[in-house]
Amino acid sequence: MGGLDDDRLALDLLIRGFQISRVIRLVADLGIADRILPEAVSNVAELASASGVLPEQLLRAMRVLAAFGIFRIGSDGTVTHTPRSLLLRSDAPNSLHYGARFWTGAGSWRAWESLDAALHGKVPHEVAWGTSRFDYLRNTPDEARVFDAFMANFPDNRHSAVAAAYDFSKAHLIVDIGGGNGEALRRILALYPAARGIIFDRTDVVAAIPPDELADGRITTQGGSFFDSVPTDADLYLLVRVLHDWADEDASRILRLCLAAMRTGARLLVVEGLIDPDPSRGPATEYMIDMQMMAMFGNARERTEAEFRELLSGAGFDLTRVIATASPVAILEAVPRLEPQNG
Repeated sequence: MGGLDDDRLALDLLIRGFQISRVIRLVADLGIADRILPEAVSNVAELASASGVLPEQLLRAMRVLAAFGIFRIGSDGTVTHTPRSLLLRSDAPNSLHYGARFWTGAGSWRAWESLDAALHGKVPHEVAWGTSRFDYLRNTPDEARVFDAFMANFPDNRHSAVAAAYDFSKAHLIVDIGGGNGEALRRILALYPAARGIIFDRTDVVAAIPPDELADGRITTQGGSFFDSVPTDADLYLLVRVLHDWADEDASRILRLCLAAMRTGARLLVVEGLIDPDPSRGPATEYMIDMQMMAMFGNARERTEAEFRELLSGAGFDLTRVIATASPVAILEAVPRLEPQNG
């Protein structure tokens, strides 16, 4: 088989991709990959008993995953890992366990069912759920914590990559705006022990951060809305994958509030993926994230470097440099624009 038949099969599998995504989430929710040690042999009956589910149904789910190289299933019901299933272990480097649980979570899943609403100026998530994405997360704390865990363990290793790519040595106080559970700050402070940090996010988000994850007191938390105000007088302000959640008008408002809070000499770091207008040159995952933003927020989106430069300029910033990292995200360093003096 070749040519058109190969393309037909490939496209058929893409069309039915939602089915395999849902099965992956099913076994991730059960922690199946964690129940099998990397070099060990288990069996479906043991896994089903440990998970509290029916063995025959679990076998069927495991078989379809094995057909895609995720786990290896013997005719006697034995189960061993493959390189792909090892990536579903929660302790794997750049683990996909957290993404498997997040991408097809209930809030996102139903919003994608209403994706066509975006083509008519509506917000798919709001059509599906009758509420905004962040209000939904506030009212469904279990799913919100899955979201927080995914942001902390995004498989592009963005937090370590950002910490390694930028010199934070001159920053005594760093504010992570919309910082979630604080993973970005923890990675940075691990490399720069003289620095302190503030995680600024919704009250329900920061309240869920365990005290033992606050870097021995070097990290404090502050609840609030970045549409009202942000903490003042820090040396460095971080916006890690925040602006892509918002349309230009809202993103500009966030940036202007950062500008108002910044003291002389402070800098802003916007950490985002930069989308290429030509999809043949950009990573497919960035265009998929762009669609996720459309499904969740309507007019929110990924942006090009030129679009970020324009957005920052309109909010009163100069983009001083763009720093590539070892992950797909880049660091856009910006400073408050100096107003020309009269005379």
